[in-house]
Amino acid sequence: MDGGILERDLELDRLADAARDAARGAGSVTLVLGEAGIGKSSLVRALPTVLPPTARLLVGHCDDLTTGRPLGPLRDLVGSVGTDLARAVRDAGDRHRIYEALHAELAGAPHPAVLVVEDVHWADEASLDALRYLVRRIERLPAVLVLTYRDDELGRGHPLRQLLGQVSGAARVHRLPLAPLSRRAVGSLCTAAGLDPAQVYAATSGNPFFVAEVVAAGGTGVVPPTVVDAVHARLRRLDDAARDALEQLAVVPSAVERSLVDALLPGGCGALAAAEQGGLLVVAPDRVAFRHEIIRRAVADSLPAARRIALDRAVLAALVAAPGAD
Repeated sequence: MDGGILERDLELDRLADAARDAARGAGSVTLVLGEAGIGKSSLVRALPTVLPPTARLLVGHCDDLTTGRPLGPLRDLVGSVGTDLARAVRDAGDRHRIYEALHAELAGAPHPAVLVVEDVHWADEASLDALRYLVRRIERLPAVLVLTYRDDELGRGHPLRQLLGQVSGAARVHRLPLAPLSRRAVGSLCTAAGLDPAQVYAATSGNPFFVAEVVAAGGTGVVPPTVVDAVHARLRRLDDAARDALEQLAVVPSAVERSLVDALLPGGCGALAAAEQGGLLVVAPDRVAFRHEIIRRAVADSLPAARRIALDRAVLAALVAAPGAD
C-alpha cells in the first residue's frame, strides 16, 4: 500500500521512474487505463508521494459535458503555470500560441514537469490537438505526460483513437492498465469493517470504487446510493432500446445463456453492443453477464414493481418455451 491506496506500488514506481528519467531530459508519455472506478484518479492523487522533490505536478481534467469545454484541462492549469500559458489559454484565439506556451512551460524549471490530463476519453477536439502537438515533442522535454482514460468505452470511431495511435509511435511510452483489487486486498478492507470478504468480492469483482462504497455502506444487503447514481449516469448515455435490453437481463440473477438472450431480445446480442461498449456488460459467444454483480443489482433494484414483474414474466415464458424445459 502506498499513498493510501492498495496494490498500486508497481504503477507508482513506474511513474516515479518516468519522472526521474524526465529530469535527465528523457521525456515520455504514460497511459493509465482501466474501467470506471478502477482507481485512476486515486493513483494520480498518490503521485506526490513518489515524485522527485523538484518535480512539478500539473493536473487538468476533461469533463463529461453535453457541450465540451474548449481546452478544459489546460484551463484547469491557470493559476499553477506561468503568465504566458495562462494568457494564451484565456485568450484561446491563437492555438499555435497555446501550443508554444505549453511547450515552453514544460521545458522551464523546475524539472521535471508531470502533466496529468484526467479522463482524456472526454477531451474536446482543441485539447486533443494540443496533446497531439505535445506527444510529438515530449521525448525532448524534461517532462512526463500522463493520460488517464477508460479503455472500455472507446469505440472504433472515438476521437481519442487518433491520439493513442500517435502515442504508440512515440519513443518512450509506458502503459499502466489498472487491475481490480485482489481477493486478499478486498479481504483486508472488509476485515476491519466486519464484513464477509467473499460476498463483497462476488458483488464487486474487486473494483475499488464499488468495494469502498459497499464497505462504507456496511455490506452488500443494499446497493449504496452512490453506486446506483454512478450506474444510472452510465445508463443515461444509452438509447431506449439498449436500456430496455439491459433492464431485461438485469432480472436474471446470473450469467444469461446465449439461447435465452436470443429469446428475450429481438436483436439478440446485437442489441447489447452499446451496453458492452459502455463497460456495463461482458459478452461472450455462449453467454452474457454484467461486468459486476453490483451493477446488475443497481439496475434491477431501481425498476418499478410493475416493470420488473413484466420482465420476470418474459424470462419465465422464454424458459418454459425452450426445448427440453423442466
